[in-house]
Amino acid sequence: MELDPDYTFVPLAPRHYMGIENKDTQASFRKWGLHNNISIQDYCFNEPFQPYNKYHIAEKFFKSKEVASSLLLKEGEIWTAKGILADSVEVKPVPCTVLNTSFFDRLADPENGVVSISGNIRQRYEMEIEGFVIYDNLRAMLLDRNDKHYNLFSDVERDEFIFRLFQILALGGSLCQYEDQLKPYVDVTRKMYRELVRVHKKEATSDLSIGTTVLQVVARDSQGEAFFPSRPEHRQNIGFLLVDGSGRQITTLLHQFGSFHW
Repeated sequence: MELDPDYTFVPLAPRHYMGIENKDTQASFRKWGLHNNISIQDYCFNEPFQPYNKYHIAEKFFKSKEVASSLLLKEGEIWTAKGILADSVEVKPVPCTVLNTSFFDRLADPENGVVSISGNIRQRYEMEIEGFVIYDNLRAMLLDRNDKHYNLFSDVERDEFIFRLFQILALGGSLCQYEDQLKPYVDVTRKMYRELVRVHKKEATSDLSIGTTVLQVVARDSQGEAFFPSRPEHRQNIGFLLVDGSGRQITTLLHQFGSFHW
């Protein structure tokens, strides 16, 4: 019987994500109410990783004292390491197969009704779903299962990591100034996806494939309280682990829905 790897983790120095940290992206984050609500951290680990180890590595990660002492969690407007060891970890594999943002071309096609010929997002009657005020076809496509635009993407496509990133950006924070055009959302999604996901070329065919295993996680303490993310019942409170097996690195991506912050 093969034993599960005994993973240990070491926090890495903050990495400069140039596409995410540049002034244009940060200006968009401020406009969308995301600034200071997203945390990205990197760790290395010691043992080989295969995708079938995904549940095990996630559990070991959140039960690691080294991780607990360095993992930043949102408290009010401050990110701080709280030193919480997980008692339980819920793991949902997230498909990550999309190679580029042509995935969103169907949204940019005026024939599909989300945007006009000018590229402006089409407005619609106002309604509220899950606390989000919907007054355009883009947010209806994201949230309203009864809207005809919802079916532009299948349930399988909606599970894709790139779609999940796009949704975080387009729905934004609690004080969000929405864009009139689709392009800014797609552009920032491209920057984030490119920096968070590792793409490699297969030697035999030169075809590109993605080597990152993406996991959506909810870590809970000994009292059953979720801390990564906190309040996971809100769709914009979401935490991912991105595992790069070849580089033996793991990246956390945590978004906590919050107020606008300069």
